[in-house]
Amino acid sequence: MIDRPESMKFRYNDRTERYHRMNTFFVGAVTGLWALFIIYLLLKLGASSIAVPTVIGNVVLVAIFTVVNLVTYLRNKADEKLKHLVSIGMAVEFLLVGVQTDAEFIYFALIGVLALQIPYYDMKRYRQSCITYVVVFTLVFIVRILKGTGIEDVDSLCRVLCMYLMFLVLYKVGSIAKEFSDHALGSAEEQSGKQRVMLDGILDISRTVQDESSKSSNLVDELVNVTEAVAQSMKEIVSATNTTARSIEEQNSMTQSIQNTIEETGERSRQMVDIATDSNESIQENLQVIEELKSQSEQIAKTNLEVTASMDRLQDKTREVEEIAGMILNISNQTNLLALNASIESARAGEAGRGFAVVAEQIRQLAEQTKNSTEKITKIVSELNENATEVVKSVEFSVEATREQNEKIMLAAESFENLNTNMSRLIGDINDIAGQISGLSDSNNRIVENISQLSAATEQVTASAEQVHEMSEQNMTYVEDVRDAIGTIRGRTDEMKQYT
Repeated sequence: MIDRPESMKFRYNDRTERYHRMNTFFVGAVTGLWALFIIYLLLKLGASSIAVPTVIGNVVLVAIFTVVNLVTYLRNKADEKLKHLVSIGMAVEFLLVGVQTDAEFIYFALIGVLALQIPYYDMKRYRQSCITYVVVFTLVFIVRILKGTGIEDVDSLCRVLCMYLMFLVLYKVGSIAKEFSDHALGSAEEQSGKQRVMLDGILDISRTVQDESSKSSNLVDELVNVTEAVAQSMKEIVSATNTTARSIEEQNSMTQSIQNTIEETGERSRQMVDIATDSNESIQENLQVIEELKSQSEQIAKTNLEVTASMDRLQDKTREVEEIAGMILNISNQTNLLALNASIESARAGEAGRGFAVVAEQIRQLAEQTKNSTEKITKIVSELNENATEVVKSVEFSVEATREQNEKIMLAAESFENLNTNMSRLIGDINDIAGQISGLSDSNNRIVENISQLSAATEQVTASAEQVHEMSEQNMTYVEDVRDAIGTIRGRTDEMKQYT
C-alpha cells in the first residue's frame, strides 16, 4: 500500500474536494459522449440518412453545451450547479437526437449520465434527474411510436421495459448509496464525537497527571533534601554516640579504679578498727595497772611509745584516707560531668535517646551520692585526724605524767579516761567510715551496672543510627527512581499535548 502525505489523507471528507473530483470526471465523461454524438451525426450525414441542417443544429447545440460546461468548470471546479447544467444539456440532446434519429446507443448515454450523478450523494437533485430522464425517455418513446419505429418486435419492447427497469434500479442504487453514505458518515461522526470526548477526557487527565507530576516532583525534591538532612543528622548521631561510647568506656575504667580504691580503703579501715581496738584494750590494761604505775613506769613509758607510734600510724592512715577521699571526690565530679555530657547527647538524639537520658540521670545521682559520701568521709577523717592529734597530745601528756608519776597520777588517770572515751569514739567513727565505705562500694557497683547498661544502650543506639543511615541512603535510591518515573510520566503527558 502506497503511503500518502498527511495533506492527502482523507481529503475527500471535504465536500468541496468531492465536487471537484466528480466534476472533473463528469465533465470529461460527458464531453466524450458529446464527441460520440457528433461522430454519430457525421456518420449518418455521410450515409445521407439525416438532413444537413439537423446535423449542423445538433453540432452547434453540442458545442454550446460543451463550452458552457467547460467555462463553468474552469471558473469553479467544485461548482454544484455544473452537474445540473450537464444533466439538462444531456436531456435536451437526448430528446433531439431521439426524436430526429433512430439511434439506440443514446439510451446507454442517458443511463451513464444518471450513474455518474450517484457519487454526488445529492438525493434531491438525483431524484429530479431520474424523473426528468424518465419523462424525456417516455417522450422519445411516444414520438417513435407515432413515427412507427417505437415497438417493432419483442426485442424493442423488452429494451424499453429494460430502460424503465434501469431507471428504477439506478434510482434505488442512488438511494441506497446515499443511505449507506449517511449512515457511514453518521457513524463516523458519532465515533469521532466519542473519540473527541475520550480525547478531551484523556487530555484533561494528562493535564491533571502533569500537574500532579509537577507537585510530586517538588515533593520528591523536598524529600531528597529532608533525606539528605536526615542522613547527615544520622552521621552526626553516630559520631556523637561513638564519642559517648568512648567516654563511657573511660568512665567504666575509672569506676573500676574507684572500686579498687574503695576496697583498699575498706581494708585499711578494718586495719584502723583493729588498731583502735588494740589501743582501747591497751588503755584498759593501763587503767587496770594504773595503781601499779610507779612500779611499772618503764613498761608504761614503753606502752606510751607504742601508743605514740600507733597514733603516728593512725595519722598516716588518716592522711591516706583523706587522699583516697579526695581521689573519690575528683572521680565523682568527673562522673557527674560525664553524666551531664551524656544527658546533652541524649537530648540531641531525641526520642531514641530517652532511655539513654534516664541512665545518664541515674549515673549523675550515683555520682552525687558518691560525692556526698566522700565529703562525709573527709569530714570524719578530719575529725579522726583531730582526735588523733588529741591522742598524741594526751600521750605526750601521759609521758610527761609518767615522769611525774608521784605527783600527777590522778591527772594521768583522768587523761587515760579521756583517752578511753576518745578511743571509743574513734572506734565508732571508724565503724561508721567502714559502713559508709561499704555503702559507697554498693553504690559504685550500681554505677558499674548502670554504665554497663548505658554501654549496651549506646551500642544499640549506634546500631539503630547506622541502620537509619542505611535506610536513608536506600530511600535516596528509591527517591531517584521515583523522580525518574515522574520524569517519564511528564514526558508522556507532554507527548499527548500534540493531540490538543
